[in-house]
Amino acid sequence: MKKLLVRVISVILAVAVIFGTAMSASAEIKSLDERKAEKQASAAEIIDNMVDIARAEEGFYESYINKFTLWYYGFETESSWCTIFVSWCAAQAGALGTAVPKRNTCSSMRRWFERRGEYHAADSGYIPQKGDIAFLNTAADGTDDVHHVEIVTENGFIVRNGVNYIRAVGGNTSDINYNGSEYVTEKTRPVISERAIVVGYANPSYEKSVGLIGDMYTSTQKNMSAYARYLYSRVIVMIYNIEVFWANFVSIFNA
Repeated sequence: MKKLLVRVISVILAVAVIFGTAMSASAEIKSLDERKAEKQASAAEIIDNMVDIARAEEGFYESYINKFTLWYYGFETESSWCTIFVSWCAAQAGALGTAVPKRNTCSSMRRWFERRGEYHAADSGYIPQKGDIAFLNTAADGTDDVHHVEIVTENGFIVRNGVNYIRAVGGNTSDINYNGSEYVTEKTRPVISERAIVVGYANPSYEKSVGLIGDMYTSTQKNMSAYARYLYSRVIVMIYNIEVFWANFVSIFNA
């Protein structure tokens, strides 16, 4: 009788332990789901901030030496700054280094996203989302070379007469009437046009930015002296100017 009682008590305790463990696991799973939902909500706030910060700069007009290039290099130097502008907005929104890198060229920013599996070619069927980074070929030469980047400000495509457009804001670009090239402007721009072609989109993992601070530079950039970064910036500007010259030359030749 005593042995039977011990067995019954043991079974009851075992069932209690199993039940308690299951309940604890269930509570933990619920807690994880809640935390995930909270993180997604926080990521949405970061995206909204990113877009709002970029839009707040609309109308900005300065040369290749401005507050964005000064922020990037730490000293006054000429530089194309569309990519720098995206990085600057990410810094103000708390997403720099985790969701968006600190870069000064379109190609290096695209490579950063490609390595993380967050870059989508335009012909892949991907539908852009608010907070995405759009990569454009401003030579419209049929290649996937990138010369300009902008921040997508609305989900999906805007369709007009069967043509897909995106709403995006960018720096170091033309005004709304396509005059000049040193503005911050938000445009409804066609995905494909004679002026520029969107070749792909990066969909940053903004949830990685919640409560975190990332690595803003590559190790190479970290170890560069100020003078080396200056020389690097001059080379970048020279390459950009050559690309612009070549694009204009080809357009004249093909006219």
